[in-house]
Amino acid sequence: MVVDKKKVALRFGQNVSTYNQEAFIQKEITEELYQKITSMDEYFENCFEIGCGSGFLTKKLQNHIHHSYAVNDLDTSCTHQLLKENKLTFFGGDAEKISFPKNNSIVVSTSAFQWMQNISKLFRKINDSLSDNGVLAFSTFGLENFRQIKGILNEGLTYYSIDFWKEHLEKEGFDILSAWEWKKDCSFKDGTAVLKHIKKTGVSGSNSSSKIWNKKTLQAFNEEYTQYFSTELNEVSLTYHPLFFIAKKK
Repeated sequence: MVVDKKKVALRFGQNVSTYNQEAFIQKEITEELYQKITSMDEYFENCFEIGCGSGFLTKKLQNHIHHSYAVNDLDTSCTHQLLKENKLTFFGGDAEKISFPKNNSIVVSTSAFQWMQNISKLFRKINDSLSDNGVLAFSTFGLENFRQIKGILNEGLTYYSIDFWKEHLEKEGFDILSAWEWKKDCSFKDGTAVLKHIKKTGVSGSNSSSKIWNKKTLQAFNEEYTQYFSTELNEVSLTYHPLFFIAKKK
C-alpha cells in the first residue's frame, strides 16, 4: 500500500501523549535492540536515529554517544518532550526524502522502517551516511504482525519476511552480523479494546480505508474478532512480530 506520511505524522502527533503508556511492546523491542547494540560496543562517536518518536531508544543510547546524536522524525509533533529535554540535532521530514548527516558511526531505528516505501533506496542512503565499518541497527515488523486486523479488515501496512530484509541489506552493501525475530500474542478484552490500543499508539495512521465505524459495524467487528481470535481466558489476541537486524557497512 502507498503510505500517506502526512497522515502518519498527524496520527502519531495526535496520540503522542498516550504512546508512552500504551506502546508496551515497542518498549520491549527497544530494550532488546539497545542491549544488543551496547553489547557490541559501549560507545560510538556519531549516531543518527531514524524515526526517533518520543525517544524510547534515544534516551537509552544517548549516554553511549561521544560526539553527535542526530535524530529524525516526520515532524516535531511526534517527538513529545524529547527535543526540549535533550541536546539533539533534529532532522525533520520523511527519511526517504531528506538528506542524512554524514560520517555516522552508527545508524539506528526502532519500529519505523515498516513505513518506508523503497527499502533499497533507504539502505543505500544509510550506507552512504556511515563511516568506514559503520553499523546499522534496527527493528521493524514481520509478516505475522497485526495478522488479526488484516484478516478481518483486509487493510494495514505491508510486512515482509526476515529473509526479505536480509536480501536487501546484503544487496545494498551491508554484512549482516545478527538477525533474529520473535512473536508475541497480546490479550485484550475484545476487538474494541484492540482498536483503541492501536489508535493510542498512532499506528492507525496506516488506515487508508473509508470504513465508517458505528454501533452496528463495531458490533460486527467484535463478533468476528471473538469468533476467530479468542483465547482460553475469554479474551482476544493481537499478534506482534518484531524483526531485529545488526549490520555493518562493507
